[in-house]
Amino acid sequence: MLLPSFAPGVVASVCLLGMALGSVLHLLFPLLPLWLSGLCGWLALVFMLLSGQPLRAFTQFFLLASVGGILLLWGMMRGGAVSLPDILLQNNGLLVMLYCVGFLRLIAAGDDTAHESLPHGKKAFLQTLMGVHVLGAVINISILVLMAERLRVSGALNRQAVVVLSRGFSLAAFWSPFFAAMAVALTYAPGAQLYPVVLTGLGLMLVALLVSVLELGGWRLQQVADFRGYPLHFGSLVIPLLLAVSVLVLHEGLPAVPVLMVVSVTAVLLTVLFLWVKRPQALWQQLAAHVLGSGSRMAREVSLFLGAGLLSIGVQTLSGTFDWQPFGHFGAVQASLALAVAILVALTGVHPVVSVSVLGSLLTPLHVDPNMLAVLFLCFWSLGVVASPFSGLNTILRSQFDASGMDLFKGNIRYVVLMWGVVSLLFFWKLPVSGISAT
Repeated sequence: MLLPSFAPGVVASVCLLGMALGSVLHLLFPLLPLWLSGLCGWLALVFMLLSGQPLRAFTQFFLLASVGGILLLWGMMRGGAVSLPDILLQNNGLLVMLYCVGFLRLIAAGDDTAHESLPHGKKAFLQTLMGVHVLGAVINISILVLMAERLRVSGALNRQAVVVLSRGFSLAAFWSPFFAAMAVALTYAPGAQLYPVVLTGLGLMLVALLVSVLELGGWRLQQVADFRGYPLHFGSLVIPLLLAVSVLVLHEGLPAVPVLMVVSVTAVLLTVLFLWVKRPQALWQQLAAHVLGSGSRMAREVSLFLGAGLLSIGVQTLSGTFDWQPFGHFGAVQASLALAVAILVALTGVHPVVSVSVLGSLLTPLHVDPNMLAVLFLCFWSLGVVASPFSGLNTILRSQFDASGMDLFKGNIRYVVLMWGVVSLLFFWKLPVSGISAT
């Protein structure tokens, strides 16, 4: 009997579930090899490729994997060593986190304001900016689409509103433990600690928020006197705040558990708990529908991060066969220049995770402060995605809501330059100018 045409997509979804379960089971039963989780992730990608989705959706994966594969083979020919589990598990933790955090959309993306008139004025501007930031920090891109659609239906999604949404959402990458940026930063800055990274990121977020309010609204917010924004209520913020507090408390109580796993398990458990309390009759139906739809929903993320992981492994393997290293040290000057290069590269359409994976691999031999390195990677992400009209964030606004790429670029580039200066000052304060030399 022939399998139905949608079978590969369903199998991909089951493999993603296996990826998450394999990671959790390894934590509970260490004798169970973790590489099984990584294998499930790669199998999910194989079935995504067979599911009938346009291959152009996987262009970035093919490019990254090709370059990574070439570098890997070159490094092995030069005597470099790499194991299959290393390849399977690169970026596995952050993919598990992304998968688990995706469950939050079942409880946090509901729109209880569909029939409410839009607020306007300075307060509406601040509500919209903070709303997309706080909610986006937990449930990611879903809230951006929800809020943009609500404004579009009401005829309020103009150039100014689009820039406010993109700006507020990108700020979450500075600090949120639920954001993919944090998972990437902690993965490529081994030894980084959650609290210092989050606190530093929160400080940068507050500065960026102040810069955004003044730049978009003016000194007296006179530029947003007629702004029509999203209706936000305190009840909308309860779940994000509860999740953030839960993660911090659990991380303090279970310091031996990797923070990515704490975030992953907390997101799923709280989702199930809220659904059981609010909609018990539909609990299993909603969970099953979400799980079975994950293959098509996560195709871009899975392919991007697996491709970037293979590129990182290739860079590590090849660079380890040379005595020469591109960095004799990595201090404030190098960090500032690296951020500038990462932003410029993002403007060409290259995702910040690529810049993170390459730089993280090259800095392996150096003793760079892991917390500040993680903060640098968060800045790669936050400033890179808002600067580039080709980022996933701005592509959604352009493709689904007919926003102009040039308007997004003009609306955000001055902010990006200003924040590059702010972040550079932070590095000159926190990192020695001369850096710490390699051993």
